[in-house]
Amino acid sequence: MREPHLAAGAAIVVCAALLFVALASAVLHEGAASALDRDVLAWLRDHAGPMLVRSMQLVSALHAPRAIVVMTVLVALVLAWRRDWADMITVLVVVFGGATLNHLLKHGLQRARPVFGEPAAGPTDFSFPSGHVANATLLYGVVAALLIWRFRARPIRLGAALGAALLVATVGFSRLVLGAHHPSDVLAAVLVGVAWLVLCLVVRERLGAVASRREE
Repeated sequence: MREPHLAAGAAIVVCAALLFVALASAVLHEGAASALDRDVLAWLRDHAGPMLVRSMQLVSALHAPRAIVVMTVLVALVLAWRRDWADMITVLVVVFGGATLNHLLKHGLQRARPVFGEPAAGPTDFSFPSGHVANATLLYGVVAALLIWRFRARPIRLGAALGAALLVATVGFSRLVLGAHHPSDVLAAVLVGVAWLVLCLVVRERLGAVASRREE
């Protein structure tokens, strides 16, 4: 990641953080974001059929915290087997560090869950930002980033980016269909995940550049 890329990465982190702060402020002060949340969830409640709900329950279950831990550990083990130690550490720091940050934000802001959906959806803590979506953003985002770094072929890079985005969007949609989160919770989680992911990538590349200079 060259200097212009580092600057772009830093800009992404700052923009994502500022957007999160603005969204959190709008939500906590019951602004337009809250009204939109209610409208979207009401529409989903009226239009989501049983088959859609069942499929989204499966998607949500596959991205519960324990499932994310298992997937993250599996990715880390593959990287360790390949002796890609820097990539392994990056994956662990991105996913577990970002999940911790999201957890702290959620319990600091303490937004209530939507009053919608069946008890089987199982929300037991606060709502903003969504843990499922943040974790999916972190895991799929860092895997996509490593693939983009590793391969020069444009189809592979584009496929990695689009695949990660599609998976995150599906997880976010599942949380809305199940009534476990407001739309603003989902958006906030993506912002947290992107900010932490890019920050970790920028720091890694910066440290790598410094280490390279010392070896010269």
